[in-house]
Amino acid sequence: MKVGLYSQCMGGNSQYHAIHRRPELFENVLCMCSPMVVSMAAIFDAFSDLQGVRQYQELIDLELLKMGAFVAAEMTPHLWAPSVKMPVFMVQVLKDSWTRKPEDAQKTFDLLGSKDKELFWIEGTTRRFKDGYNYFGRHPEKIISFFDKHMK
Repeated sequence: MKVGLYSQCMGGNSQYHAIHRRPELFENVLCMCSPMVVSMAAIFDAFSDLQGVRQYQELIDLELLKMGAFVAAEMTPHLWAPSVKMPVFMVQVLKDSWTRKPEDAQKTFDLLGSKDKELFWIEGTTRRFKDGYNYFGRHPEKIISFFDKHMK
């Protein structure tokens, strides 16, 4: 069976980590579309700023640890992106109001271990959910072209 992955947001982060930890399980994967992967620190920065609690990020991290979760700095695709060697089509909202940091996505892209990679910026919106996650529903050409190229 030919396998291509569509791994978005935190699912994409988890996919990167799985590839890092168990690369042998992904040897038959021909490519990956990776929309909206994000470091939680970028999201936490934007939201804590909106809530006026940005100065408390260390305390928020402590509360996350108490719950058995990871701290914000550990919830990032940056740690595992170098292990992703398959062709990758990464998609991001350039002015994403949830992150406010296009450099977070650019860093993830730059760290990808793939030699065959493309980063597509969705412009003209700030809406991650309405316009980012639904982009291919309205404009399927790019994703179809990517999978056609790598799955044939």
